[in-house]
Amino acid sequence: MADDSQIPLCRSEWLQDVTIELGRRFAVRHPFRTFTVQVDTCDQDGEQLERLTVWASTMCGTLVNLTLWEDRTIWVAVILRAAENNPEYELGFYPPSDGLTSDRLAEAFRDTVAISTRLCYSDSPEATLRQIWKHSGEFQTKGTLVALPKTQPTSGEIVD
Repeated sequence: MADDSQIPLCRSEWLQDVTIELGRRFAVRHPFRTFTVQVDTCDQDGEQLERLTVWASTMCGTLVNLTLWEDRTIWVAVILRAAENNPEYELGFYPPSDGLTSDRLAEAFRDTVAISTRLCYSDSPEATLRQIWKHSGEFQTKGTLVALPKTQPTSGEIVD
């Protein structure tokens, strides 16, 4: 497992709580192919905000991005990387942060990575993501989730 397991601390109290929880759960041992956490600042409507970006990938070629800003804005993206049998596809959304504790956020992130592999089977995880993140809003998509071809029986197989 390749990873960048150093999780930097943030100056924002909310983001700091999240980094501590992520570190407790994932810094040393994690179920992901890769796991990376970065902290920086960005300009948001003329205001400098601290931003925490978390990436985890799976062996199946999916990637999950969780981005948190100190103003409690959350972005979640589930990505199917382009491969021989599929184009790249991304499903992203801004879930509500109301009542979302750092431990619940870490669980939601872990669960999101786990269900991201549904994309490999042309199965959108949208309904489950709504449950995990308590999200009732819109989703943004890039690309097309291609349906898998139906398998045909080979000669000699009995089909009911």
